[in-house]
Amino acid sequence: MRIALPTARPAHAGGFAPAFIGTVALFVAVLAIVTVWRDPYWIFRDNPPWTRNGAGASRLLDVEMRLVKPLQIARLKPETLLIGSSVVYRGFDPRDVAASAGRVYNAGFSSLMANELPTLAALAVDIGSVKRVVIELDYFMFTALPPPPAIKSQLAKASGRIEAAVATILNPEAPNHLIGGQLKRTEPGLWHGDGYKATPDFDAELTRLVTREQKIAAMVYRPGDLAHLDRALDLLRGRAVILVLSPMSGAQRELVRAGGRAEELATWQRDIAALAMRRGVRFHDLVSDHPFDDFDPERGSSPHWIDTMHFKPVLGRWVLSRIGLAGVDAGAAATSG
Repeated sequence: MRIALPTARPAHAGGFAPAFIGTVALFVAVLAIVTVWRDPYWIFRDNPPWTRNGAGASRLLDVEMRLVKPLQIARLKPETLLIGSSVVYRGFDPRDVAASAGRVYNAGFSSLMANELPTLAALAVDIGSVKRVVIELDYFMFTALPPPPAIKSQLAKASGRIEAAVATILNPEAPNHLIGGQLKRTEPGLWHGDGYKATPDFDAELTRLVTREQKIAAMVYRPGDLAHLDRALDLLRGRAVILVLSPMSGAQRELVRAGGRAEELATWQRDIAALAMRRGVRFHDLVSDHPFDDFDPERGSSPHWIDTMHFKPVLGRWVLSRIGLAGVDAGAAATSG
C-alpha cells in the first residue's frame, strides 16, 4: 500500500494574494488621484485641465447634470441659487447678477419637473450657505409631459453626495473619461463651472426642429403638482425666495394656443400667483409680460431668443432687472428692447 505524501507548496504561492491585493489597491489609488486631477465631472476643482478660462465642452455635463450639478453646488456653497429648466442654464449668466447676491450658482436642469423642486430645496438647506433662491417656473413642469429620471433624493444629503463622488472615481468608464471620452459633445455650447451654459445661435433648420418637437399634446396641466412647489417652499422657509414664470416667445405661446392648451396655461398662471400670495413669496409673471417677440423659427436664432423655448442672456439680464437682482452693468443693458 502506497501512501501519498503532501507535496511542497511553491515558495511564492503564499505571497500571490497580498501582491494581487496590493496591485489592485495601487491601481485604485492612482486612478483616484488622476481622476481628481483631471476631474471629468467637474466636481473637485475650479479649473480642471480640460477647461479653459472657466469653461469647457463636456458630454458628461450634458447627460449627467442631475449628478454633476448637486455635487458642484455642495462644493461651491453659493449664497444664491437660480433654479429652473434649461431655460435657466442657457438664459442666466451668474456674472450678470448683482454682487450683493454673493456667489451665484445656475441650478438649471434639462426638463426639470415640479417633483424635483423639493430635492433641490433640501439640498440648498443641507449645504447651509444658500440665503436666496430664484425659482424660474415653466408651464411644462406641471404637466403630464413624460419626465426624465428625477434628481436622486440622496444627493440632498452629505452622505449621499460623498457616495456619489466616490462612485465617479470608481466608475468603470473612468479611464475613458480621463483620456477625453467625456468631451464628445451632445449639444452645442460651453459649460461654465457655475452651472451656466453659453449657447451659440441656432440656424433655421435647428430652430424649426425644436419647434416641431414641442410635445404640446402631452402638456396636460396637473394642478396636483403644485404640492411639490408648496413642499419646496416649506423647506426654504427663512430664506429669500423669488418665484418667476419664465418668459415665453410668441412662437411658443402660439404653439400652446394651437394645441388647445391656452386656457390651461392661464389657469396655471393664476394658480401659481395664488400660491405665491398665500405663501407671501415675491412673484413675477413674465410669460407674456415682456417686449421681446422678435423670434421666428423659420429664420433661426433672433437677438433675444436661441430657439422657440430658450432665451438668451440679454433677455435674462432684463429678467434679473425686473426681479431686482441685476448687476449695475447688466441692469443698464437690460433696459433695451
